[in-house]
Amino acid sequence: MSWRSFFKSNWYLGLISLSLVGCSNAKYTECQQIIEITNQVNRQTQDIIEPFGDRQIPKDVWSQAATMMSVAAEKIDNLSLTDPQLVDYQNNLVEMFRIYSQATDDAIKARESKNLKALESANEKAKKAGLLQEKLVMGINNYCLGQAVVE
Repeated sequence: MSWRSFFKSNWYLGLISLSLVGCSNAKYTECQQIIEITNQVNRQTQDIIEPFGDRQIPKDVWSQAATMMSVAAEKIDNLSLTDPQLVDYQNNLVEMFRIYSQATDDAIKARESKNLKALESANEKAKKAGLLQEKLVMGINNYCLGQAVVE
């Protein structure tokens, strides 16, 4: 998955189902914190990218999206989580958002300098983040929501 398709994809985590469980359990509260930040950045990036459809997206919009990803990485990194599994997801989400942010910045620079090799490298980074994203969305949803149903 490229960074462009990432910004256009709907990969919301299961926040709605968590609200049914409540926040009495620290695990659910921690899940909700991760999910809220992740869903927020997803909505924000879609809001700035979607209006362009298949047209070329301006550099400033790409830069704004990269900044949003970087901010999301910092917000998630700053969460004080205690659940070991969620800490692992936290670290992987931070890595994913940082990779997407860097790949987007790299793509902007490569496009400006017309450096095809650098653009291909940025695309490979985005693909790596896309694979991580797929695993994380499924893992977090299963861990947070799957446990919510059982307990």
